Amino acid sequence: MPEPLRLTWVGHSTVLLELGGLRFLTDPFLRDRLGPLRRRGRSVDIDAIGRVDAVLLSHAHPDHFDRRSLAGLDGDPLVIVPPGLGRAVKRMGLRARELAADERTEIGGLGITAVPAHHGRWPRYPSAGVVGYLVEGAPSVYFAGDTSAFAGLRALAGRVDVALLPIGSWGPHSAPWHLGPRGAARLADMIGARVVVPIHWGTLYPAGLARVWGGPQERPAVRFRTACSSLAPATELRVLAPGETTIVGAFG
Repeated sequence: MPEPLRLTWVGHSTVLLELGGLRFLTDPFLRDRLGPLRRRGRSVDIDAIGRVDAVLLSHAHPDHFDRRSLAGLDGDPLVIVPPGLGRAVKRMGLRARELAADERTEIGGLGITAVPAHHGRWPRYPSAGVVGYLVEGAPSVYFAGDTSAFAGLRALAGRVDVALLPIGSWGPHSAPWHLGPRGAARLADMIGARVVVPIHWGTLYPAGLARVWGGPQERPAVRFRTACSSLAPATELRVLAPGETTIVGAFG
């Protein structure tokens, strides 16, 4: 019997996936600050993350592609990136493999397929693409990265056990090219995800603003819970706090 998936939400879009004897880290952002933004709660214990076999990097925005966080990872991870970002990663002295949407590779016997995503590009890397990833384990895991909803995501229907879906932005505002709580709930239902874990919410917030206007930090999760109850009733919702771990077994 295969070992269950051990999933830890580090914060923002960073998730540690321990599956099939391998350790994957999504969009590692491990620092306490990004420009005017500050991390909510405790600092990330990088030593606790430990060795990483592979990084799944969805796009070039600085809250997802953070050089300092990548450089501090333990091990010699293979960094899987969308087209146009491989050279930047290799210049850091890291191994990189570019995957375009619908392309597939294998790591330690686990299939990794790049999934199309719709999201804005970063001016510093205008040629870099945007993707999500499907980790074809038991259970299978869909990491959406950042995306808005579009019809092409229907191709994931029946292929996803666990979905990591963005439900917010950074700071108190909503932003274009993001799903949001209701969009994420609709997507979870459309693809038939067994379990959904919300990401990209409640982690990065403008310095000092939380003392006078902290409500928006929790609002996406509250709205997502409400949306899932009506729009994705067959999907199990697991809302984690930064640093919290959940276990998901294989589905029959």
